[in-house]
Amino acid sequence: MNLAALRAVILVTELLTFLMVTAVMTYFISFVAAPEFAPGSEPPADFPVIAYDGDREKPDAKRYRVMPWSDWQSYAERNPGASLLLPEPSRAVQVGNEDQASFVVTEGGDSRQTVELTWRSGSEERRARYIAQARSLEPRSLHTINTRTFLLAAVGGFGAGMLIGRFMRRRWLPRPGDIVPLPPR
Repeated sequence: MNLAALRAVILVTELLTFLMVTAVMTYFISFVAAPEFAPGSEPPADFPVIAYDGDREKPDAKRYRVMPWSDWQSYAERNPGASLLLPEPSRAVQVGNEDQASFVVTEGGDSRQTVELTWRSGSEERRARYIAQARSLEPRSLHTINTRTFLLAAVGGFGAGMLIGRFMRRRWLPRPGDIVPLPPR
């Protein structure tokens, strides 16, 4: 293989390493930095929840509301028919003009549901897992992926790509001053 082809292979390997490590580290950082909540603990004010306020026999996507826990408390006071218990096992909903949310519900009995909510707004993605009752909940976990998480992961990806490239250059490419034997005649 000639030197130009070796350099191209090394460059492609560096880029692929950067991309893969960045993607994996983004999710790794979000899971490592995620707070875990003890049973019975109070959710933080910014904990995302999804509520339904409408006819439970004929669920309508426009009747779902995604909001932080602090907003839910005031919303619940104004809307007595609103509930954290969801009428469908899963759904993706549009929240406002740009935000999106999706959820998966597992029935827990005793008017309880385990809800896994993914809320994408702007440059942030939040994944919340909680046990919902009609007007209250017990948080379990909250994973956040935002610009800061991605930048930290990109630094790790850049470092990994550089190290792989450096190793491959030292291993495969001749260094200045190396004596290259002539091919036999």
